[in-house]
Amino acid sequence: MIRDMVGEEIYYPGDPDVLRPMLQRAILDSDTQPGTARVVIAPFGGYRFTLPYLGMSMRACSLAKPEAAVVIAPPNDDETLKALLPEADAFATPFGSLPVETELAANLVHSSELFGYDEFAHLANHSIELLLPPLHYLFGPIPIVPILLGRIEIDRLPEVAHTIADVTRDRSTIVVLGANLSGFASLEESDGRSRQIVRLLMTSPGRAIVDNIKTMENPVRSLPTIAVGHVLAGEQARPSVLARGIFDTEYDGDTGSVALAAIAYM
Repeated sequence: MIRDMVGEEIYYPGDPDVLRPMLQRAILDSDTQPGTARVVIAPFGGYRFTLPYLGMSMRACSLAKPEAAVVIAPPNDDETLKALLPEADAFATPFGSLPVETELAANLVHSSELFGYDEFAHLANHSIELLLPPLHYLFGPIPIVPILLGRIEIDRLPEVAHTIADVTRDRSTIVVLGANLSGFASLEESDGRSRQIVRLLMTSPGRAIVDNIKTMENPVRSLPTIAVGHVLAGEQARPSVLARGIFDTEYDGDTGSVALAAIAYM
């Protein structure tokens, strides 16, 4: 079963002949040096806003030679309390389908109660889908492990990271995190939230991020995803903020701001 695209012609062009040169320009024209980053953070949202950041993050890992990609992003709702995997065995992109690493997915579910299957949750979300076209463009039909990471108890986030690390230890993988640094908020609040998260990443080696998260009020929906990726990057890894920016948008008749960033663990 192939999970169909839900965001084409809404968040990005569905025509591969239109999308391919857009991705090429975003990746090749970015100021980021090609690299072998194993963990990157990229925003999810309409490409007219997010594509420059996507391009930077993808360029930072463009020289890696992964056998698989673990793609983690938050679900749309706040009720999800697990790390959810799809039942589909492939995800469609404008360039063809990307196979799901069903064996790795099954191993995650069997290894920890924090993981489970929920195809409906994946069908109702676009956060992972928006990260797949640039992955496909760079690495071809690379196998993926798509994970929608809900609001798992903060103290158990390292368990999520360690389970992923254990299950993938024999595979050369990259981890792509779909995360925005603020939700829909005022310009001042979005800027403050994004700066707070960047400081958090810069001052929290490895799993120390867990205790520091506890001091944050009203954490953004993407924070568990960011924290799991931070732990996966390792105690010695330090993030490089390639770009950070804020864009104005409309939601349900209101105007607000969302903070985006491209971050790579080099």
